[in-house]
Amino acid sequence: MKTYTIVVKFIAPYLQARFSEQAQSELKVRAGRKAELEDTDMVERFIYKDEKGIYIPSIQFKMALVNAGKSIKMKPYGNMKNLVKAYFFAEPEKIYLKKDKPDFVKTSYPSRKDGLRVKVCHPAFNAGLQVEFKLNCTNDDVDKRTIELLITKAGLEYGVGGWRPENGRFEVVSIK
Repeated sequence: MKTYTIVVKFIAPYLQARFSEQAQSELKVRAGRKAELEDTDMVERFIYKDEKGIYIPSIQFKMALVNAGKSIKMKPYGNMKNLVKAYFFAEPEKIYLKKDKPDFVKTSYPSRKDGLRVKVCHPAFNAGLQVEFKLNCTNDDVDKRTIELLITKAGLEYGVGGWRPENGRFEVVSIK
């Protein structure tokens, strides 16, 4: 197993969109009813935060890598998606931002299945934010150049968080 320490820098704002069961139920209203939500504490419900602070779930980076793997062709498998799913693991589970509060709040109005639009307030962080995480690859045949290609494509083409790929895009600062 190979472990890489990766540092990335966001080149677009990073928006959080933690859709907990409570947040999801508030977005679901029977068809024909007016969609009304209280946004006073919406930011607190949508943010990834615990007693240590605000964090990014590492699964977001793994899924960005999986999506990047879809676009890398590989014989005889077709693409790298399943290889990335099977052999790559990002840790720690929670990548802390060393921040107490979001830099700003971004409001969106997504439409629901019944056609109504609902106001959603995303906790957001400015471009320039840097985070560090470890990427474990349990397949020793995967070389560093492939890792660099995957994480670069993941950052520039897919990103993490809400409103992707317009937001949450990142570039690689270092891979060790």
